[in-house]
Amino acid sequence: KSRMMMKSRMMMKSRMMMKRKTEAETPVTVKNGKAAPKQAKKQPVTPAKPNLNELKKKLLASPALPKKYEKFANLMKNAHKITDDKEIKNTWEFLQKSKK
Repeated sequence: KSRMMMKSRMMMKSRMMMKRKTEAETPVTVKNGKAAPKQAKKQPVTPAKPNLNELKKKLLASPALPKKYEKFANLMKNAHKITDDKEIKNTWEFLQKSKK
C-alpha cells in the first residue's frame, strides 16, 4: 500500500515539474517595455474542394470501407471534408458498382 502511494506521489511531482517547464519555456517578446506572448505559427490551408476522381481511386484501394451509407457519409464529411450530399451519394454509388 505504501509503495503505491509513493509511486503516485512521484508521478504527481513529475507531472508538476513538466508543467512548470513548459510554462517557463513559452517564448515572450518585449515591445515598448511590455511583454507580449509570441504568436503561434499559421497552419497550412487545405484546398477548398478535394479532387473527387483522386479520392475515388484512393477509396477503391482502401481495404476497409464502411458497409452502410450513413457511416460512409460520416467518413466523407469528417475525414475528407466533403459536405455536398450529391457528391457523397455519387461516390457511394460508384464504389458499390465497382465492388461487383
